[in-house]
Amino acid sequence: MRYTPTAAVSFHSRPGEPYSGTVWRLAFLMIVLSAIMAISLGCSSSSDGETPADSKGSAESGPSEWRLLPQFPPREQVISRRLLGLNDLFTLDDNTAWVVGTDGAIGRTTDAGETFALQKSGTAINLTAVWFVDNNNGWVVGTAGTVLKTTDGGDNWQILQAVPGVFSLESVYFEDAQNGWTVADSGSIYKTADGGVSWTELDSGTREDLLDVVFLSDGSKAWAVGYEGAVVHSADGGETWSVQSSGTDAVLNSVWFASETFGIAVGENGTVLRTTDGGSTWASVESGQTEDLFGVFFLDESNGWAVGARNLVVSTADGGATWTMEETTSSGDSLKGVMFTNVSSGLAAGSGGRIWKFGPRPLDN
Repeated sequence: MRYTPTAAVSFHSRPGEPYSGTVWRLAFLMIVLSAIMAISLGCSSSSDGETPADSKGSAESGPSEWRLLPQFPPREQVISRRLLGLNDLFTLDDNTAWVVGTDGAIGRTTDAGETFALQKSGTAINLTAVWFVDNNNGWVVGTAGTVLKTTDGGDNWQILQAVPGVFSLESVYFEDAQNGWTVADSGSIYKTADGGVSWTELDSGTREDLLDVVFLSDGSKAWAVGYEGAVVHSADGGETWSVQSSGTDAVLNSVWFASETFGIAVGENGTVLRTTDGGSTWASVESGQTEDLFGVFFLDESNGWAVGARNLVVSTADGGATWTMEETTSSGDSLKGVMFTNVSSGLAAGSGGRIWKFGPRPLDN
């Protein structure tokens, strides 16, 4: 029988041809059919202009990383010759945050930190800390007992009567629109029950300068830290305070509690202290760093970040037992404040008016 090529595919061998020849033809045919099917599937999946990679979002963003945002405020808005330094930031939600700093600088973002608009504070005082209870009501404190308040998200700021007898208010927390606390030099803790209009001094139990205060989210317990390893604690919602032993004489710049038992304090020369019993005992943890740490924040009892001198950012995923340095552009800047809304979205701010954002890397970068 003569072999005659036709439009149909024949799997028979030619007369006298070894069977292996047929196998080779079959393999070649399978390859051709696979290629045709791949092309067909590719066309159908991209018929709406989207590739399979696009559907997973990888065409829009890359791995999460720290990146430097445009300088705040823009150089043309800087009144003095020197660059403004940022001392603190507060993140309300995924899109909204405020920063404060020298020369009365206050900035707000409503686009997840991509841009910060300069707000008119009405003062040139060094502003040290900021806190908001909602989109409208917020407070800022600073040197010379300065207290500012807004009821419209910072579009307008009111300068309230200064807290007398203090060099600088270093940290502020408000439970609601009326009740708030601030800490200062010489162990000073003040409470307000009228939205910051008037303040009452409380006995902290220490004379060391206090630099930071933190409350649990339900306002039931609080801690403050400062010079010479000072730690003070309130078990009754900030009404009364008592000293806790930190076991160090290092300056503690910042403290955060993720629960009533778990907390972290950070300070000079890379100091990290950890407690799992509400501060009754504190244990020193090796941070792997010698630079001063100025700010700390935890999302929960596992995930946290600390920031410090020379653009230092360290993170932990095991409750502060171990720390890893994260990559940022090296410079002499000091990062003072850090807050995250989830494990892949955060902001940090510091000297030079520089703000850093942690998040997925845009592919066009």
